[in-house]
Amino acid sequence: MSSANPSGKAQRDRLVELEEQMLYLAEVLDSIRFLESRLEEITEKTDTIDVVAGRVKGLPIQELFARVDTLEGNIGRTVNYEYGDSSSGFVAHMEEHVNVLNSSQKTLLELINGMSEDFRATLDVVRNEIVDVNARLNLTMRVIANQAQTRGVIPVSRVKIPEPKPFCGARDAKALENYIFYLEQYFRAINTVTKEAQAMVEVPVC
Repeated sequence: MSSANPSGKAQRDRLVELEEQMLYLAEVLDSIRFLESRLEEITEKTDTIDVVAGRVKGLPIQELFARVDTLEGNIGRTVNYEYGDSSSGFVAHMEEHVNVLNSSQKTLLELINGMSEDFRATLDVVRNEIVDVNARLNLTMRVIANQAQTRGVIPVSRVKIPEPKPFCGARDAKALENYIFYLEQYFRAINTVTKEAQAMVEVPVC
């Protein structure tokens, strides 16, 4: 097997290195998209909790107290006239129910506020992760740009991989071995070296 050109091998190694870095960048971009989608979901949930909290805060507890006061006056006038002092037990019972309702409202508000704080903390964590990933992405892109400027590497998207010379059908084991070697190098350079691709290669003839 003939030896490869040292400068060509170095160029291919650089291309492979750049391809690996581009794959890493693609993974970083996928991570950013995932974190952004999670951030949107958490933001929507936080907004929903805030709406529910606002509705709970607007429950007419004070209105219920006013109605109880009105009932106390009406029942006091009616029941005292018919049954003497038996209205005091009913009024106390109503006040107890109103107190229970007020306590339940406070408990619910505390629960919702606690959930809101948890969601906001999660939002902060996700935002920090996005900032960190963006920083890593920018750093990686700067490193790639510096490498390209330092080494004079041509961007991958503009690199034209030279195709291997056609096999002329000579009955020479050495020539066939060299052709197979250059063919493998070609597929490796374009990052499509797979068993399926190699099996489907049609050998050009002169």
